[in-house]
Parts: sequence; C-alpha cells; structure tokens
Amino acid sequence: MRNRQKDEIMRDILYSAQGGAGITKIMFHAYLTHNQAKEYTQALIGSGMLELDIEASSLKQYRTTPKGVEYLAAVERMSDLLAIETKRAAKASAFLF
Repeated sequence: MRNRQKDEIMRDILYSAQGGAGITKIMFHAYLTHNQAKEYTQALIGSGMLELDIEASSLKQYRTTPKGVEYLAAVERMSDLLAIETKRAAKASAFLF
C-alpha cells in the first residue's frame, strides 16, 4: 500500500463527516489513529472546512461545512481531469473487472 497525501486524507475525513460523524467513524473511514484523526480534524476546523457540533446528548459530531463541500467538489473535478490513482479509485476499478 502506498502512502497517502494529506489532501487525500483530508478528503476522506470530509466525506465521512458530511452527514455528521464522531471521531471513531472518521478514524475507521480514513484509516487513521486517534491522534492522527484529532490532528487532521483540528486542522480542518481551523481552515473552516469542518465544524464541531456538540449536541444535547453530549456527543461530539464533526460536520463538513459548505466550504468543505466546495473543497470536495474541487478535488473531485481535479481527479477527473488528471486521472489520479487514489485508493478509492483503485478499489472502484477492481470491482469493474
């Protein structure tokens, strides 16, 4: 398995948090340790692409902001134009054959 770039990890986090996600869901979806997930979520919050929503049930939920959704759309357009091989694209093409 190849090492992933930061933008690929950020994309995975933003995808998993679109409907709201706890840190555990983000960890499993993006294949990160707890410390890595905390570090990336803080960076995404700082850049305005992710927000922390603390509900009445005291569960911390991360949600992708409109700015984060724009980022995801831009990354999707770039990957379509450049045909970048990502883990997700490789997985999808494996099912085609």
